[in-house]
Amino acid sequence: MTERQERPARRGTKKTGSEGEHPAPLGRALVAELFGTWLLTFASLGAALLAHLGLLPEVAAAALTPALVVLTMIYALSDVSGAHINPVVTLAFALRGAFSWKRVLPYWGAQFAGAITAALLLRAFAPLPPVREHLPSAGAALLEAACTAVLLAVILATAHRDARLKPSVGLAVGATVGLDHFLSSPVSAVTMNPAKTFGPALVAGHLAQAWPHLLGSVLGALAALLLTWATHGPLNRAEHEAAAGNGGQG
Repeated sequence: MTERQERPARRGTKKTGSEGEHPAPLGRALVAELFGTWLLTFASLGAALLAHLGLLPEVAAAALTPALVVLTMIYALSDVSGAHINPVVTLAFALRGAFSWKRVLPYWGAQFAGAITAALLLRAFAPLPPVREHLPSAGAALLEAACTAVLLAVILATAHRDARLKPSVGLAVGATVGLDHFLSSPVSAVTMNPAKTFGPALVAGHLAQAWPHLLGSVLGALAALLLTWATHGPLNRAEHEAAAGNGGQG
C-alpha cells in the first residue's frame, strides 16, 4: 500500500482515548450541573416538607420525586454536561477514565453550590424537613453504600452501552433512583448523592450527623467501579461520550 493510500485511513480512524472527547464548553456544563443539582435538592426537600405536613404521600416524596427529577434532567442536560448532578457520578467517571480530572473540581463546586443554594432558598420560606434516621451510623453508611453502588452500577453500565440505550437511559437511571429510595426511605435518609446530603445538613446545622451518608456514597461508588470492571471490562468510547456531555448521560 502506498503512502498516499494510507493517509485517508489514518485520518478516518476514530480516537478511543480522552483525546477523542469533544465535551461541551465548561461554563455551560457547570451551569447545567448547578441547575440540575439545585432542582434535585429543592424538589426532594420540598416534597419531604409536604409529606411532613401531610400534604403529599410519603412514597411520592421519598421515591417518585427524585426519580422524576433525575429522569427529566438526564433528558434535558445530558448533552451539555453528562447530567451527573451528583459528585460520586463525576468521581466514578473520572476513576473509570471516562472524564477529565481537570473538570472534576469545577463539577463538584457547581453540584455542591446547587445543593446548598436549594436548601437556603427553601429555608427562606419554611423550616427544612426533619431527617428521619432509624439506623445506627454504621448501618446507615452500609445502606447508603449499597444503594449508591446499585445506582452507579446502572449508570456506568448504561454509559458503556450508550449507543444502543440512548432512548431509555433516563428511564433506567430514574427507575433505579426511585427503587433505591422506595426500599431505603422507611429506615434511613439515603440520598446516594453527597451534595444532596451536604447542602441541607450544612444549612440545617446537622453536618456532624451526615457523615455516614457522605462516606457511604463514596464507598458505594468504589464498589460500583469494581462491579463494572468485573461485568463490562475496560473503558470504551461510549463512556467518554456519556460522561463528557456528548449526548450521553451521567
